[in-house]
Amino acid sequence: MRLLIFFITMILSLLFTDFAKAKNLPKVDEGKSITCDDKKPKPVRVTFGRVTVLNFPFKPKDVVPGNQSFDFKQIKNDLIIMATSFTGKTNAVVYLEDRRCSFDLITVKSGGDDILTVKDPKDSQYEMRF
Repeated sequence: MRLLIFFITMILSLLFTDFAKAKNLPKVDEGKSITCDDKKPKPVRVTFGRVTVLNFPFKPKDVVPGNQSFDFKQIKNDLIIMATSFTGKTNAVVYLEDRRCSFDLITVKSGGDDILTVKDPKDSQYEMRF
């Protein structure tokens, strides 16, 4: 009987410990966005050992990196970026159908951008005729 109580106590303490750890986890920043700009590069922080996803309104046509510090993979409207070195830093240009977006990529140890939605500032402009 004492052995049973011991095991139940151990299981409950493990459950409460995991619950306490889960409460202290950092919150995921959902809905983080970045604007597409071809003149002023936007910073993108890529955590080494993790991927960063840039989600575009439509599929990118081509990606031109400044150097080989990062690896790129395109899947539908997403551009997946992986750091290939601990201290990588470069720029990259992403070509879309009728425009290009410029980014400054930097490798960070932690706290990088996981998923960024790329917004086009021209999409928010409306033509009004008088």
